[in-house]
Amino acid sequence: MNTILIFIIVMVAISVIGFRFRLPPFFTLIGGAIAFGLMIGTDPDTVFQQVALGCASIFNSLGIPILAGSVIAKYLSEQGFIQQIVSDLKTLLKRPPTLSGIAGYLIAVPSTCPITAFIILTPVIEFFTSDERKRSLLIYLVAIGSVLGVAYVYPTPVTYTLFDAFAPDYSPLTYNLVAIPLSLLFIGSMIWYVRRQCDFADITHEQIGYKREEGTFHLRAWAPFLVILLAIPVGYLLLNLTHAGLLQFIMIAGMITAVATARQDIRWSGWVLGAKHAGVVIFDICGAGALGYIIQQSTFPADASILLASSLPIFLFPFVLAALIQTAQGSRIVTSYLTAQVLATTVIPSMINPLALFLMIIGGAGLICFVTDPYFWLLHRTTGDDVKTVFKRYTVPQVLFGIVTYLVALLIQFLMPVR
Repeated sequence: MNTILIFIIVMVAISVIGFRFRLPPFFTLIGGAIAFGLMIGTDPDTVFQQVALGCASIFNSLGIPILAGSVIAKYLSEQGFIQQIVSDLKTLLKRPPTLSGIAGYLIAVPSTCPITAFIILTPVIEFFTSDERKRSLLIYLVAIGSVLGVAYVYPTPVTYTLFDAFAPDYSPLTYNLVAIPLSLLFIGSMIWYVRRQCDFADITHEQIGYKREEGTFHLRAWAPFLVILLAIPVGYLLLNLTHAGLLQFIMIAGMITAVATARQDIRWSGWVLGAKHAGVVIFDICGAGALGYIIQQSTFPADASILLASSLPIFLFPFVLAALIQTAQGSRIVTSYLTAQVLATTVIPSMINPLALFLMIIGGAGLICFVTDPYFWLLHRTTGDDVKTVFKRYTVPQVLFGIVTYLVALLIQFLMPVR
């Protein structure tokens, strides 16, 4: 059977089975990997070896960063440092919509998972107001901000995967100088929209759940973030680390700082909670690694390249492929990895500016965040809104952001083509 048809069947099956039976992504992705391998005629022994190799490749590159991010987040949460961070941000970001969106954005990056940031911040946001509509809008801002932080800012599992696959020597600084302002523009537009919908003037400082002492800056709460930032130039300039080494270095440095500054009575419990959460995230992504590796080892990349090259402009291919994969399984991290695995075996990356290619994939990965996206249903449960409202407030903005991101990528490719 044609590998493209098998790919479509497997992706649809992953989507339907995952949605219908609420299975963890690890099971649907591993099942999809095994099914794809067997359906294209690979012998069972090779299929299971490829599954293991695919899982191992993901754990090797992203295991420590995801663990570190989860541990940092749990230590902050266990000690009430999240409220302190929000309190500090309140001195700069006076309006609750701005505070909610930016807090989601900032907390998501080191935690490497938007849902982790959402779970940490939602209890804090619920202190802001008793008005259900206002609280709901602020919760959506946290969600959108956290998604944008993980999707656009280097280093996260989404962006690191693209660097590793296509341009290991490309400057993260150059990338972030474009991606961060672009993502902040998006969250800024959402903040403006929410402020137009409601008046938040009735929300006072004390309603954040933590009473700030005048003139206080909570250094212990910010310490892991500050160390991560300071570790970047140290890793580049003093240690001459590659992208792969730098990501491990800065996240380990942040995790050690979180452990060192934590109270002794929560050091063990914070570690256990962080490791437990990280394990779920890591193994879900390892499932994506298994599926991606088996697809990469097949003739699918070549078959898909021939088909799409004959029906789509080459500069549309990465965007559409990422959108299809995202629609099928719902995770941006998985989409980034699978798209990179498929494209890496084609000539397309050599024809596109790396920055443009990164943004094309990121834009496609944010295009359809709907029924297969676990975040969609988390918002549905948390806010109590119906599916139509969640689609309007969560999915539609990301469709617009994805299209704008793709257009920016096209402009970069036009102005700075690969020579």
